[in-house]
Amino acid sequence: MTLFFCNCKKEKVISDADFEQTVFYEIFPAILDSIYYDKRLPPPPPPSSEFFAKEEYKNNIDKAVEDYMKSDKFKNQMEKRKRKKDSLKSDKSPIFIVVSDSASAYEKDDATKLSDHFKIQDSINVKLGLNYRIDLNMLISNDEKIKFKYRSEFPKGREFWKTEYDYFIAANIGFSRILFDESKAYGVLNGGYTTGILNGNGFRIFIKKNENGNWAIDKIIGTWMS
Repeated sequence: MTLFFCNCKKEKVISDADFEQTVFYEIFPAILDSIYYDKRLPPPPPPSSEFFAKEEYKNNIDKAVEDYMKSDKFKNQMEKRKRKKDSLKSDKSPIFIVVSDSASAYEKDDATKLSDHFKIQDSINVKLGLNYRIDLNMLISNDEKIKFKYRSEFPKGREFWKTEYDYFIAANIGFSRILFDESKAYGVLNGGYTTGILNGNGFRIFIKKNENGNWAIDKIIGTWMS
């Protein structure tokens, strides 16, 4: 009888772990689409401080931005940006994203954030367990050029970004485990996306089951920036 209950308990733990990982791999393409950007493509050029300093714009920032977007300087910069974007799109070379080998532990306020965001009345039980290793073969990108490598394959610390490679590395990403509510209809996980030394962002990602029973992103909130 004791052996029977032990086996049942073990099967439930495995089932919970399998469920969590299944959800992670299902939601991963949508998360990647939401946080990925090609660092080779510069952002739209902002106006200079001298432009905003003009007397006519001191009390009307919206007018300043509107006029700047009509200027030849802005149009020329956007045209250059478009050509760069088209060039990157036509380039079929692989883009590598480096992934932390394992999902990290929950953050201490995840339960509170999950409860507050989805207005969950019941208390959320944080179930401790092993931080699972991410299977790169299970990671899917909607961009066929994107490939994945483990972080452990590269130098540690800042040497990772200082080292030259024979291929383009777009970013280093990592995720925490997913914390679910008791009904397993809502969840929250944390992610980090870095593109260089002191150049990255952190995210808290709220997910939920939609009306079709599929997992979808409800909201992504920035948590840190470097």
